[in-house]
Amino acid sequence: MKKLNVHLLTFCVVATTSCFARDYQVDSQRKFDAISQIEMQPGDAILLRRGMQFSGMLAPQGNGSEEAPIRIDAYGQGARPRIHAKGEHTAGLMLKNPSFWEIQGLEITNTDGSSKDQGDLFGIYVLVEKGNDETFRHIYINDCYVHDVNGEVAGKRRGGIHVHVTKSKRTNIDDLRITNNRIENIGGVGIGNDSNCAEVDLLEDGEKIRNLWTRVYVAGNKVDTTGRNNIIARVSKDAVYEFNTLANSSRHDTGHSIFCFNTDGMIIQYNEAYGNVGDDGMDRGGFDADYNCVNTFIQYNYSHDNEWFCGIMKRPTRNVVIRYNVSQNDIRGIYFYGFEREESAENVHIYNNTHFVRKGLDVQVFAENRTPINTRFENNIFYFEGEGSWGYNAEGVNTVFRNNLYFNIEPHSSETQAVQMDPEFLKPGKAGTDIDLKTMEQLSGYQLKPGSEGINAGLEIDGRCDVDILGNPIGNSPADLGALESTSQQQVKR
Repeated sequence: MKKLNVHLLTFCVVATTSCFARDYQVDSQRKFDAISQIEMQPGDAILLRRGMQFSGMLAPQGNGSEEAPIRIDAYGQGARPRIHAKGEHTAGLMLKNPSFWEIQGLEITNTDGSSKDQGDLFGIYVLVEKGNDETFRHIYINDCYVHDVNGEVAGKRRGGIHVHVTKSKRTNIDDLRITNNRIENIGGVGIGNDSNCAEVDLLEDGEKIRNLWTRVYVAGNKVDTTGRNNIIARVSKDAVYEFNTLANSSRHDTGHSIFCFNTDGMIIQYNEAYGNVGDDGMDRGGFDADYNCVNTFIQYNYSHDNEWFCGIMKRPTRNVVIRYNVSQNDIRGIYFYGFEREESAENVHIYNNTHFVRKGLDVQVFAENRTPINTRFENNIFYFEGEGSWGYNAEGVNTVFRNNLYFNIEPHSSETQAVQMDPEFLKPGKAGTDIDLKTMEQLSGYQLKPGSEGINAGLEIDGRCDVDILGNPIGNSPADLGALESTSQQQVKR
């Protein structure tokens, strides 16, 4: 491309409250090409005019400050400004070694229009490269529409919105927020992150943890139709992934809709996952507690119409809690224990989940005849309208069931306090698709009717939740069986 003389271009520069910050209004292709050559200063803003379409890659330079982040946003009236990278550039928007950047309001595509593999392409790509003893801070990506990236391809480290650390030592990221974006028709993974210098290593007497990212928050995104997983959550400490809708994952390879890897204290909650189907018999659940992780919480989620609800990997993982989720009409199974020949998963606790299977589905509790290991199942409801089955290896290894409710399926062979009855749901099987994840009110049909023997029948669980999946308080009395309390008390704020 012909090099532009930036000094000959006239930007509309608007004064800001800061003495030195500038707003660069981009309303032509020439200005779009030129803006990446300007070193941005704290408080500057790159504003793309609404209704405009631009070709190429936006790759701005510079860093903001804690008091004055750099912004990329839209201005004016009309449709979002659209960037077409056309499969010719790494990304539509690329930030390299950034700190204190905020991006919102853009539309981005990156494909040549064919179904072929066009390389390692992204919609939005944040790359930290060759960092050493550094922390890169405050990267916010909000309310962007990223779609049609690459062709009909898979791959874990390319796709919609990705943040990567490569070729680095002792480098991490703090305060990463990916929120309220719509991401669809993606070759690769919808949202992903990774680092070459961060890991969780499980030892016999503890964990060796290094360079995990902090304050990672991924929420409110709709990710639909991806070549591989909808979301991969890696290399972070106490990250929260919530209120995301995960649809039609892994169209060109296998992969659970969302999984974590190399994490400590991961929380995956208030998400809906559906449409992860295929005939390959591998990694087709809505959720997955993967290996090289410790203290993983998968809670308050809604899985439906996937091959199964949740995966648990049997390579080294420790302290997995799966609680207060609803699985409705997952097609072939409920739980999938991956890496069948491995036996390293430790301390898996699955309690107060509701599993509903409509008549006509041939569903095993343990999908693909997998063998559960080192797991306690307590206070769950297993409800089959037809006849349920366990799978050939359901007895498992060090797997214990206590105080679970069974309807149209025989209790597990280890069960010591089976509850065999109709739980008497209010209106089961009607939750639907694309529910309101802030209230989860469409799941209220799984509350128990007054008089149900499942009310106040739960065992006391150490460290149990204070609220159910709807936000109803559990109180001091024994919890109900399943994921919903029978009362309709006012919801607590989340």
